[in-house]
Amino acid sequence: MSIDTASRQDYMQCEGSLLKRTVRATHNHIVHVMTLFWTYLVLPLLQAVQSVLLFVANITVMPLFALIQKSPAYPVLLEFFTEHRGWVLVGTVLPLSFLFDHYFRVRNWYYRHFLSAPHLHDVRVREVQRQVCAWNEAGRQKPMVTARPPWLAMSLRVESFKESCEKIKINLHDILEVDTARMTVRCEPLVDMGQITRHLIPMGYALSVMIEMDDLTVGGLLMGVGVEVSSHIYGFLSETVVAYEVVLGDGSLVRCTREENADLFHALPWSHGTLGFLVAAELKIVPVKPYVHVKYIPCHTQDEYANKLSLITHAPNTPEFVEATIYSRETAVIFTGDFSDGPPASQKHKINHVGRWWKPWFYKHVESFLEKGEDEEWIPLRQYYHRHTRSIFWELREVIPFCNAWWYRWVFGWLGAPKIAFIKLTSTPAVREASVYSHVVQDLVVPLTELKNAVNLYDDAFDVYPLLFYPVRIYKQDDGYQGMLHTPRNLRTAEDGRQYEMYCDLGVYGVPPKVKNKQPWDAIAEVRRIEKFARDVNGYQLLYADCFMTRDEFETVSMCPAHRAAQ
Repeated sequence: MSIDTASRQDYMQCEGSLLKRTVRATHNHIVHVMTLFWTYLVLPLLQAVQSVLLFVANITVMPLFALIQKSPAYPVLLEFFTEHRGWVLVGTVLPLSFLFDHYFRVRNWYYRHFLSAPHLHDVRVREVQRQVCAWNEAGRQKPMVTARPPWLAMSLRVESFKESCEKIKINLHDILEVDTARMTVRCEPLVDMGQITRHLIPMGYALSVMIEMDDLTVGGLLMGVGVEVSSHIYGFLSETVVAYEVVLGDGSLVRCTREENADLFHALPWSHGTLGFLVAAELKIVPVKPYVHVKYIPCHTQDEYANKLSLITHAPNTPEFVEATIYSRETAVIFTGDFSDGPPASQKHKINHVGRWWKPWFYKHVESFLEKGEDEEWIPLRQYYHRHTRSIFWELREVIPFCNAWWYRWVFGWLGAPKIAFIKLTSTPAVREASVYSHVVQDLVVPLTELKNAVNLYDDAFDVYPLLFYPVRIYKQDDGYQGMLHTPRNLRTAEDGRQYEMYCDLGVYGVPPKVKNKQPWDAIAEVRRIEKFARDVNGYQLLYADCFMTRDEFETVSMCPAHRAAQ
């Protein structure tokens, strides 16, 4: 990314303390020296070495690899690495993920304290505009996409569509401003949830809808969908947006609010980047406290958990957080939470640091209340927000089956969870195929009144547990722009006078028992069943997952009229 010299000099001379200016100046000079060194010495040398290695590989390694592929041993080796993938990941992906995490943690701290340049945001946006304008001038020969590598996406899919597209570099990683008077935070699209909690919580704030997984980015969540345990109050993350700043296909920069460019404002969520490049967003924040007071409510019949969830989510004094983990068709644990300063002195022993590396995975801890009965505890706020990160909800059990064993947590738990990006990079062809046809990762958003029907359908189609449950309000938009969402049907009136219907996100992640028992199971047919169910009940399928709808079916649920007209 190019930054004009005048802007850089102004920034270097005028921003921050003497220490920060000194560090920036030193950093800048080192970068210049390293750039010259890289351009005129290292890069030519690497290119020469690469040419030699390619020549050697073409006459030795590639023929040898071709022979191995044709040999009887090749399928055996692939099967071995597929069957013992858990240990392969422990030995490779886990340490790489640990190093990657800590490198970026140090890097982000360094950039945030010394090199963060929010006031250069406009310069960085102009660079995005320049690339888009250049694409226009070149004749729009290929579709545009962001240059972010597909393997960095949180989806388990290994995507290849970007290979044939024009890649636009969007280097926008900064939190730009926290406005405590207006209770908003303005940030760039590649800011992730871990970055936000580390930045806001020490200040005493958090996003109204604070998304669980550390690596999910603001841009991905807003252009896709973000739902969490406070969505029964605030709706999707996109409902908490005050303004979007977007570079359109002609290179123009527009600001969208409910009053300004309202049609685009409502069309952006769920559009998955098809309407423009997000370059900044302003979101609502709320004041927080150091702990979350969590209450666990075990349920032993389907009617019990369905009725209690309806009562809790619609109550006038509903808790700040509502979640449920459904462990079978008939059993579930509902857990609610409210911000807290901590337990009384007599209950300090009920503080649970669920994020510590030797602790059982959170979903297993929650399951224990089916036996123990109702109880309560206090969880430190940031650990609560990221309670499922260590176990990737419960997906980690599918790639490292022994991951919740006590010895694994004590020996390897401190390394954290493997990065989904690295898991995808190390997938064999058999694993990639299995992730589509022998493994289910799906989320449906359906009316809360359809919860029992949805659970029964999941049970019949997949028989995979636990199931994730988040309640979420879907609002009827007062200005008539419903965006990618249908107008909700069974309306209630919120405290602020807005009308909504309560939906729920029901997530299923795992390998169906039929697959484990080597029995026939048709992934496409079963996923199409739940897709049809979602369409029939005015619901939605989250599109990070595999979708098997036809184009016509897809457009009935996933395109607003304005988007369809723009095709």
